[in-house]
Amino acid sequence: MGYIRVMLIGFLSFSLLFQVSTAIAAPPEDELNQYLAEIGWSKQELLDYLAYYEIPLEEFNSVEELKEIMGTPINSTNFQELLVKYNLTEQELYELMNHFGDSVSEYKFIEDLDATVDFYVNHDTYMAEVEAELAAIGITEEETERFFNYLAQVEENNPNQLDQMAAIDTRMEKYLNVDNPALLSEAELDELVSLLEETIALYQINVKFAINNKDVTLKELIQMTEAPENLYASVYSTTGELLIDFNVPAEFFETGEVIDEGEGMVHVGELSDEYVDHMHEEKYKNAEKRLK
Repeated sequence: MGYIRVMLIGFLSFSLLFQVSTAIAAPPEDELNQYLAEIGWSKQELLDYLAYYEIPLEEFNSVEELKEIMGTPINSTNFQELLVKYNLTEQELYELMNHFGDSVSEYKFIEDLDATVDFYVNHDTYMAEVEAELAAIGITEEETERFFNYLAQVEENNPNQLDQMAAIDTRMEKYLNVDNPALLSEAELDELVSLLEETIALYQINVKFAINNKDVTLKELIQMTEAPENLYASVYSTTGELLIDFNVPAEFFETGEVIDEGEGMVHVGELSDEYVDHMHEEKYKNAEKRLK
């Protein structure tokens, strides 16, 4: 997402676009309060919204400049136009949003809702496939959606996550075709465990494994020569919230399906990364068009 940030900094920096001075500014408080009353937001809600798009309030001298970035409030007319654009009924839109654990009520501006619907329409089938993969090990649709939304927030807080993940993938390549971890040296095994732990840390999750209610480490799990019975995995946020948990059938180790299911969870992370980048890019594109 680095190039998006560069683009944002670029067009926020041009005084001809915003007609602002180099001094730190902000819209007059009375104008801002009136605008907030019009859209039904508190100032904190506005700051949270701008923080999501990495845009400081101090970049704007007036509410009119701010409005160019915020967009057009949703009304009955533009909402119906959006339904026509995507050939959806109102119920179909609600169902589509719900499939990603989202809701129309979360959106204030039609441009943001449009960007979201565009992404969901083009990824709905893929999301269903991922959910089907994860359902095979007992992960419910609700859990998948909760996981998706959590990872989207994690990606938002770490704009370099995709690049970091790509670097780990490159280092991981030499281990992808290893069928028997027993053939790895102690140093190689430690490196593999370290790479897996780096991946887990990038998603800001904690993963716990247990066999017959006894905790096992990731390294111990990799070293096992026989498929474990009653393997239980749980994934938590860094604050301790349980995101997903599931039992891993022993036959998954014998058939290699455990790798596929692990990839399914990674796909949820990749999809959430794409969503956040898509929303940022569309916001900046729309703003740039209005500022011309």
